[in-house]
Amino acid sequence: MAEVNTSQGANLVARKKVLPHESQGRVRILASKMPAVHPGAAINDTIFLGRLPIGSRILSDGIVSCAAGTATSTLDIGVRKTRDGAVINASGIAAGVDIAAAGTKAATNGALITNGAEYVTTEEVDVYATVKVAALAANQALKVELQYVTD
Repeated sequence: MAEVNTSQGANLVARKKVLPHESQGRVRILASKMPAVHPGAAINDTIFLGRLPIGSRILSDGIVSCAAGTATSTLDIGVRKTRDGAVINASGIAAGVDIAAAGTKAATNGALITNGAEYVTTEEVDVYATVKVAALAANQALKVELQYVTD
C-alpha cells in the first residue's frame, strides 16, 4: 500500500529539522479568569486574556466556562499583534461562544484553527475576547482556557 506523508513526515524522512510547534513541542495552557467582582462589559468591549510567544501553534480544543449571564450574550476570541495592537483576526479562535447560559463551551470554531487550518504565531500576540450581541453581566464568572504548543 502507498503511504502519503504529512508536511512534518516529509521533513523527518528528509532528515530536515522539525520545529517544536510541528512535533514534540510542549503543550501549554493560556488560562484566564475574570475577577470575582467586575463591572461587566458593553457590546464590542474587549477583554485581554493573555499573550502567546512567537512560534506558538494554537490547538483546537479551547473552552469557555461561565455562569449564566445576559440573555443572548456571546464572545468572539481572536488575536492581535502585541507590539501595536493591530488585529490579526478578531474571531480567529472562536466566534459566537454562548455566555448567556451557564456551562462549559467549545472555543474551537474560529477560521484560524478550524477545518484543517493551523495558526502559528509569527510574532508575539495578545489573545482577547470581544463581547457580542448583548453586554457581559457584571460579576459574571467567566474562564477561558486555550492550549497551544511551543518550544
